[in-house]
Amino acid sequence: MKFLEQIAQSIVERTSSVLEVPMSITDKKGTIIGCNDIKRIGSHHVVTKEVIQAGKSIVFTPEKVIHRKNVLPGIATPICFQQQIIGVLGIIGDPEKIEKYVQFVRNHVEMLLQEAFRTESFFLEMKTTEVFVQHLIHYKEWDQQRETVLANYSEMLGFHFDLSRLCILIDIPFFEAQKSKQTVTFSQYDLFQMISHLFKDHAEDIICPINQDQWMIIKFMSTFDSRKIQEKCERAVKKLKHFNKNNNIAGKVSIAYGNIYKGFAGVSQSYQQALNALVMGKGKKAEESVYAFDDWKILLDTLVKEINPLFSDTLQEYIRKLLTHSNAQVLIKTFLLYCEQDLNVSKAARKLYIHRNTLMYRLNQLSEILCINVQSFEQCMLLYLALKQCAHVKKTAGRVTAMGSIL
Repeated sequence: MKFLEQIAQSIVERTSSVLEVPMSITDKKGTIIGCNDIKRIGSHHVVTKEVIQAGKSIVFTPEKVIHRKNVLPGIATPICFQQQIIGVLGIIGDPEKIEKYVQFVRNHVEMLLQEAFRTESFFLEMKTTEVFVQHLIHYKEWDQQRETVLANYSEMLGFHFDLSRLCILIDIPFFEAQKSKQTVTFSQYDLFQMISHLFKDHAEDIICPINQDQWMIIKFMSTFDSRKIQEKCERAVKKLKHFNKNNNIAGKVSIAYGNIYKGFAGVSQSYQQALNALVMGKGKKAEESVYAFDDWKILLDTLVKEINPLFSDTLQEYIRKLLTHSNAQVLIKTFLLYCEQDLNVSKAARKLYIHRNTLMYRLNQLSEILCINVQSFEQCMLLYLALKQCAHVKKTAGRVTAMGSIL
């Protein structure tokens, strides 16, 4: 088997270092593919054929090997995988002293093979699922070619997209840990097992990474229960934080989810909702770690981001006019907090630790500069959105300005 050749040397090193017994592994053809003495790797081991034909352990005393080239004293035993002999394990030394180790070492080697096979199978299946999910999250209804690809993958993987599903995104700062040269002690397989334990409770649930820092769950749900999914995500955050701590990862774990839909287009839409919620939620730098697509704060930020550029230009004229005022920073901060306190002067003044009259004076200044009625919900809402969008544009462009620092 090809994968035996790939892992034989690793198995020899791991096993012999624990037992302090020199070993070798050959493939079915008799080529040594793993050995403590690396000079022997690639050479032919003449007794392999004899051991495979016997189907059992054979003892090689010093007297038996004296005239045999490249054969050392010890015991050779067949290695079995899925009820087939795939190679031979040689334990080198005085047969009487090493006999007690043979069965144990053989079982250990076969166990490592099973483990390696499971891991390799996992990564092959995961890679297939990743390709499928990448096609899925970028699906457009008009893309007939991609729909054909998705249908083929669905059939191959055994998933049915006439069922209701929602997307959950998990953000785990694995890449940040690598950049900071932290010692990461978990594998992708470990993380998959952890996420599966937290979220997979149906055969139709799909779990896979979509990049180095994010995992995606395409979860089957017959009906959308926001409280149930919120609680599940909050429990998962706690468990994943503990997992990170145990594995030396220091960054924040965040989870976001979209709405429930059917079909390829529905899953793509749910993913976009979850991604938007994740970006908006993390951008707020709040204490929360779970972000819902329909959270009011996230919806407001999404609205700000999606404002039509032509309409935005009209609103920006007011912003430019305001920024020319010498007291612009104070007026902007005051106005935003006034809006966030439901246009309540007393509440806003308390939040700002200023007198009510001082706040009224600032609002009157704003009213004179922009000809805005600060008691009108509609007019205040427009200016609030304009200021928020200005901050979003500055942040997206990566420029730090006085306006950006206020907002």
